[in-house]
Amino acid sequence: MNRLHTGLFAGALALWTTVLAAQASYPIKPIRLIVPTPAGGPSDAAARALAKGLTAGLGQEVLVENRPGGNTGIGAGAVLHAAADGYTLLFALASNAGLPHLSKASPYKSLGEFSPVAAIGGNTQCLVVPSSVPARTLAEFATYAKASAQALMRGSNNVSEDMVAGQITGALGFKLERVPYKGAPQLLPDLLEGRLQAAVLPVGASAPHVRSGRLVMLGCSMAERIAALPTVPTLGESGVAAAPLVTAHFVLGPPRLPAEIIERLAAAVRQTALTAEFKQEMDRLLIVGVARSPAETRELMSQAEAQYLQYVRDTGASID
Repeated sequence: MNRLHTGLFAGALALWTTVLAAQASYPIKPIRLIVPTPAGGPSDAAARALAKGLTAGLGQEVLVENRPGGNTGIGAGAVLHAAADGYTLLFALASNAGLPHLSKASPYKSLGEFSPVAAIGGNTQCLVVPSSVPARTLAEFATYAKASAQALMRGSNNVSEDMVAGQITGALGFKLERVPYKGAPQLLPDLLEGRLQAAVLPVGASAPHVRSGRLVMLGCSMAERIAALPTVPTLGESGVAAAPLVTAHFVLGPPRLPAEIIERLAAAVRQTALTAEFKQEMDRLLIVGVARSPAETRELMSQAEAQYLQYVRDTGASID
């Protein structure tokens, strides 16, 4: 081996040794967990509960950074182009799987471009209306919407809400005009005051206002009724035959995140999910689900994407 080749080999070996050492000692500095929704909503609360547990388990602070906008695309895009070193992660919603199929502005073509780390429970989506709307069932609301002289306004802040709303309106034969918001905290004041006539929202965001009597929950996209709200029917029970929405929060890394870092993070998520404090917060948010492995997470991502793709093919839906 000549001197040039010897030098190149030595340099490559030194670089590889450095990379392996960095992975073995990971993490050595704070980690950013980017949440693509505004602060204050149920996904943000779940991310903060997870970040607290990961901080304890990893021995480095995990900092939640809210990057809302672009129908969750802005935050996702920031992680897509981040360094694959494990210090920038995405707390994705299942709706992130639908964004590439519903918007040409999506920064990624498939959620599969990201590195799957783990998944925890997601938000059950429910159709809610202000108590001032004269409807207490989904059938009554459909009749009211069809008879209205003006289009009813529906607030929306992500594509999973749009898909559930599309399933409802398509099955029951009425229309709602979409009004976009950055997140549930921004949408709720207009809904509570009746400036919006409907919204599909995470059950954790709307349940407190249902209990207070200011909102009425007409149906939820789940296979079974929610234990904490046993009188609220599923959409299937109300005549909407579409499959229940895939619900999950995904912890994702940039493309090509090293396997050693993925497993370190996945183990910390599993450990956090078993703590009483984390379970208590998920119960408060009405988020149901267990922590998933990287392989299980990839499969769940694929299921969510297939569901959105089929919906777009069937309806031609778009949010552009």
